[in-house]
Amino acid sequence: MRLFEILLVVVMGAVLVAEWHRGIRGYRRADAARVVVLLTVAQLLLEGYRWQLLPFYVLVGALFLPAAFPRRHVFAPSPWRKTIIIGALVLLGMGTLLAVLLPVPRLPQPEGSYRVGTVTYHWVDASRLEAYGESPSGNRELMVQVWYPAEPQTGVRAERWLVNGIPTARALARWGGMPEWLLNQLALVRTHSYSGAPAVIADAPYPVVLYVHGWGGFRNINQDQLEALASQGYVVVSADHAYGALRSVYPDGRVAENNPEALRGERGGAEFTASSQALVATYAADARFVLEQLPALNASGPLVGLFDFERLGLFGHSTGGGAVMAVCAVDARCRAVLGMDTWIEPVDEATLTAGLVQPALFLNSEAWFTGPNRAVLEGFYERLDGPAYWLDIYGSVHYDFTLVAVFSPLSQALGVRGALPGQQALAINRAYLVAFFDATLKGIPSSLLEGPSPEFPEVSFGERR
Repeated sequence: MRLFEILLVVVMGAVLVAEWHRGIRGYRRADAARVVVLLTVAQLLLEGYRWQLLPFYVLVGALFLPAAFPRRHVFAPSPWRKTIIIGALVLLGMGTLLAVLLPVPRLPQPEGSYRVGTVTYHWVDASRLEAYGESPSGNRELMVQVWYPAEPQTGVRAERWLVNGIPTARALARWGGMPEWLLNQLALVRTHSYSGAPAVIADAPYPVVLYVHGWGGFRNINQDQLEALASQGYVVVSADHAYGALRSVYPDGRVAENNPEALRGERGGAEFTASSQALVATYAADARFVLEQLPALNASGPLVGLFDFERLGLFGHSTGGGAVMAVCAVDARCRAVLGMDTWIEPVDEATLTAGLVQPALFLNSEAWFTGPNRAVLEGFYERLDGPAYWLDIYGSVHYDFTLVAVFSPLSQALGVRGALPGQQALAINRAYLVAFFDATLKGIPSSLLEGPSPEFPEVSFGERR
């Protein structure tokens, strides 16, 4: 729960207890009710409305607001006075339970020494026609976001996490098979990134890392990982891979919703195989297109001089994991690659056979331990020429590589989080991500890459050199 939510629970509870025990010295009903009303106004203005707090708002409107400006006796005489107070306490408890079970998550604080700035771009690939959407037309369009080391900011608030707020939160709920209003509070989540903040030029250029999200993801679904890297002195780039992403919102208001037809047919069938191969190939082409635009950003504008293209890494989740492997197999600019629950099956056979020469790390959830993809991935790993690491995370599931892991204490019951606590899952992801790119792009060794770590006993460690 957030600060003013907690204050509302404490103060309303104290006032109701005081009303139950009449005659408490110094207690003034109207003054106490005014404090509750003021706290409610502050909560709405500073933290924002959310439906989980409706019981609180009902109590304020029905009891505390009339008591703050009395024209009549709000707390009825005995025997109804105590009945009303009991009902009010029940409402207070309901609101508290809803607020705890469906919170506004706090994103992990970046641990690096830099603040994080961010800039968003809309790019059109004139060399490719759009293949997806209900009526494919025009060229492929991408919304691309960059995170970078920035100067400290004062007097401004960090960016909201979800682009387009409640519509995106509702799309997330629908994706998870939940009532679409259930996750509206996610629209209130704030990041630790500041839009347009001046970059730290003195320490530039920085290593560059490109992230590729999975099927149904979006460019900052791994916001904590992107900020972790930027705060440690990286420039991080990510795109919404239109129609494979959950949704992509363009500057003119158009929205590209996830297109289920991009993955057609039954798993194992010819149609599914063809559509999945086309999807991973599209993600990979998107990634190469984004990389081709970065030199222009480095040459002029707010990010001038920040990019060190001699130190370039890629990482991705699921479909994005397969895409980054495909890119690094053919693109010499890639110096290191990391896959999280890498969906390797749709990658073309030539790449699977040839393997990679770059250092690679594979993070795998427990849910990714079995199935045909696991066998293909293990074969790919065994054919790698460069140093490679294989890490299995026990107690985790596929979505534990994203912020879905900390949406709610109910996440495990809803099937979107494993037995591993969400914050621990995210900590593992960030730690190995930073350690790997520090080692491969900055030359900074890490004990995490030397063997099993007592800090993360859930991680099974393997390597090839």
